[in-house]
Amino acid sequence: MNEENKKKILIAVSSTGGHIYPGLAIADELKRNGYDVLFVGKRNEIILKEGYRFYNISAVGFPRRLSIKMLGFFFSFLYSVMQSIKILKKEKPDIIIGFGGYVSFPVILASRFCNIKKGTVNIIHEQNFIPGLANKLSAGFSDKICVSFKESKKYFPSEKVVYTGNPIRKQILDITPLLLTAHCSLLTVLIFGGSQGAHSINFTIINSLGKFLNIPEKIRFVHITGENDYEMVKNAYSAKGLSAEVYRYIDNIESVYNRASLVICRSGATTVAELIALKLPAILIPYPYSTEGHQKANADYLSRSGSAVILEEKEIKKLPDMLLELVNHPQALLNMSESYRKLSDSLPVQSLFELVKNIA
Repeated sequence: MNEENKKKILIAVSSTGGHIYPGLAIADELKRNGYDVLFVGKRNEIILKEGYRFYNISAVGFPRRLSIKMLGFFFSFLYSVMQSIKILKKEKPDIIIGFGGYVSFPVILASRFCNIKKGTVNIIHEQNFIPGLANKLSAGFSDKICVSFKESKKYFPSEKVVYTGNPIRKQILDITPLLLTAHCSLLTVLIFGGSQGAHSINFTIINSLGKFLNIPEKIRFVHITGENDYEMVKNAYSAKGLSAEVYRYIDNIESVYNRASLVICRSGATTVAELIALKLPAILIPYPYSTEGHQKANADYLSRSGSAVILEEKEIKKLPDMLLELVNHPQALLNMSESYRKLSDSLPVQSLFELVKNIA
């Protein structure tokens, strides 16, 4: 694809990993195939580090309660729409892909307010099982609506919706995960709570380490804590003398995914998509305050197939005993990994990249 004929793709992402990483996954694939890709969003070091052109807009999240913040939101929203119009008129993208969240909607809306260029196509992508507010609003201004779960199609107009799955970074798809057997002598437990960590998970684990002192030869921990709990967690493992790798944050999570026998984590959409791709058994602890309970819905999807077990936040004290039970019965982990086969019949036949390629 020469420079003159190179198609331009604009990707709008909000500031959380659940939007950023799928956006980067499709951006990387498009770039490898000769497309010109740029981002609009809130200033983000992860995207800037990858070398993509990036426009910052002033959008803020919608207040869920009536307050003075509502007035600030509307001013910010109108300004972000004007910023988006200016960016779109300058860049004139062939395709706009919005990944939901408070940044995506102003960009999608702006594209319908201005005549960017003939044939510009709006695509939105919903990562979660239950769509968020931004994508519900954006649906009316979009040409194609992509969903990560087949069951999510019912929330959108049938003539627009396409089941594509959730884009996953090539670095993760290229992993060869640890081969589980019923006779594993050492199991590696990967624990993380998202980009900011999860204090309740961290606290529960380190306060139960005594339960694992009798089986140090059976278990190894890889624990991503987030910034605030790093020292506390690291010191707790050290004090108990248990084998553990403790990190504040890992950019290349594939480096620990490929050693994991079991994952303990939240159930954000990107995490669930990665677990499915790698067929990793998991204990999922949905974030209880996620919008419209979407993390619980994501977790239910894996739980129904038997590939993961769900532990509600209010019952998190049960986590150590649940973990101990699985460590002592590796056949159960093997069964969970094999249960991912039940999802194979519902996998998408067309990826988001293939959809974009066919449109462009």
